[in-house]
Amino acid sequence: MHPRETKITPWQLAMLLIPGIGATALLGLPSATATFARQDAWLAPLAALPPAILVIWVCGRLAARFPEETFAEYAPKVLGRLPGKLCGLLLFWYFFHVDSVISREFADFLIATAHPRTPMPLAVGVAMFAAAVAVRHGPEILARLGELFAIPSVLLVLLIIGLAYDNIDPFLLQPVLENGWGPVLASGFITQTFTGQFVLLLVFLPAVKGLQAGVRASYGALATIVVTLVVVSAVTISVFGPLTASFHWPFFKVSRIGSFGIVLARVDPLVTGFWVAGSCFKLAVHLYATVITFAHVFGLRDWRPLVLPMAALVSAYGVGHLDSFVEHAYMLSYFWPPYTQLFQLVLPSLVLLIAAVRGVEGKPGETR
Repeated sequence: MHPRETKITPWQLAMLLIPGIGATALLGLPSATATFARQDAWLAPLAALPPAILVIWVCGRLAARFPEETFAEYAPKVLGRLPGKLCGLLLFWYFFHVDSVISREFADFLIATAHPRTPMPLAVGVAMFAAAVAVRHGPEILARLGELFAIPSVLLVLLIIGLAYDNIDPFLLQPVLENGWGPVLASGFITQTFTGQFVLLLVFLPAVKGLQAGVRASYGALATIVVTLVVVSAVTISVFGPLTASFHWPFFKVSRIGSFGIVLARVDPLVTGFWVAGSCFKLAVHLYATVITFAHVFGLRDWRPLVLPMAALVSAYGVGHLDSFVEHAYMLSYFWPPYTQLFQLVLPSLVLLIAAVRGVEGKPGETR
């Protein structure tokens, strides 16, 4: 089944993208950005906004030039069969690698905060199995799950911020731009590893009813994610100040200290539950992109038999490609930002540029 054969609405696309990209960023990103920008880390999502807008624009232009086709289908038309297949495999590798990193981050958080005696392969395997079950039902089910999950998650974030109000000290955000824009731009580069995941549109836009409405919905999803990250980072720094960089999941710490008198306190188990659900949903979104890209590279029309084997491969790589949580955190802060830009921005931009120069276009309903 091709993505164009199962359509989702622009609203559903936005609800799919918001948790499918932002779910894992809320808890850990403030720590990574505060390492470089300190009290200015709340500006990092704003610094990451322009390249993220460019990613959506490039994906939208490619989708308009090649209607109802995914990247792996039109890349050979633009670059030639062999180079195009290679670019499709590169995009497949990116989605596969991101999914394995998400699975490892999910297991690290779950084991560290709730289930310290759970073996990591078990934690990763259960999450990937749940994601695989959802993926086998196609993008429409993922979109409906996103509709169910996105709005309650935003309300939970607002609840945490409200409960932490008495602990917020806005003076901890000063002095603004004490060291200039350099540290903020460096932190924005890290943030772009999350906001640049809108490259998922190379796979999901063919499944949207109304291309331009889908692109506008993507911009709306980006604005929602950026605003949420700005607010979460600002609140976290206002609570912990210079200690923010020393916590692995500082916003999770915020959920532990917030309270409404003796009536409501310690909502962190609720946060853990929502984060686990959000991580599984994000795993499913990227697993779908992985499987679809792989299937289209090799001309396989039925991608469903690939889902469970691919989930098993992602699980194995997620567990084994890094030795420890410390190494994982270091990789995300220093190696991951420049590495992901090659796939999020450089690769699709190169294909769009060559397609424009050569005047290559597709036709609605055309297959390889």
